[in-house]
Amino acid sequence: MNWIVRESALRSPGKARKVRGRFLGVYHAYPNAGYESGAAVIGLCWSDDLRRWEVEAQCLNPGEGAEWERGGLYKPCLVEHGGTYYLFYNAKNDRPRGWREQTGVATSTDLKSWKRYEGNPILPNGGADSWDGIFASDPCVVMDGSRWVMFYYGLDGKGKARDLLATGRTPFQFTKASEILVDVGAPGSVDETYAHKPAVVWHGGALYHYYCAVAGKYPKETRGISVARSRPWW
Repeated sequence: MNWIVRESALRSPGKARKVRGRFLGVYHAYPNAGYESGAAVIGLCWSDDLRRWEVEAQCLNPGEGAEWERGGLYKPCLVEHGGTYYLFYNAKNDRPRGWREQTGVATSTDLKSWKRYEGNPILPNGGADSWDGIFASDPCVVMDGSRWVMFYYGLDGKGKARDLLATGRTPFQFTKASEILVDVGAPGSVDETYAHKPAVVWHGGALYHYYCAVAGKYPKETRGISVARSRPWW
């Protein structure tokens, strides 16, 4: 499970919201044993207490999508706005090696029938020398007033992953920010290789940006959860 429907305002505590009297989560799952083995699907799950979950069958299948997502679906992010549910997700194309990941969206009004946006991917890869030339992945979408805000990470051609930002007036057209939001650290730091996979909440007058920090190189890399804040720590 990657996401639980929450308060969608950027400057809110991000508390879990009930939908039809229950908590609503979104998962992605793989068909084979092993690490990310096979083309993953996305589905919904429900809970009364945030402990026990009833898993529904998949609602998005990579085989029903376009070429850019045929290799499998990754992190879903579900936002309700104006009676419509927006399911953001990243996916990869069907290449055994050297695949690309991009981000799209599907919509539903009843949580049963889902329609992919015709203009997907809404967050495509950038150019060859861009921060997200290989991956534009892991959407974390919230609302800043009437503006849609997408935190995501980019992987560049040099193997560095950073958390980035895109904003839009609609959930279908986003403009990428011209600056890095959370960059990789200096050599020897906990995030010297990757500073990626964002989760953002508001607390005590500041935004807390949690992310996966990676140092070293596979298979001897070190991984952990780090946090950045929108105002100084001291």
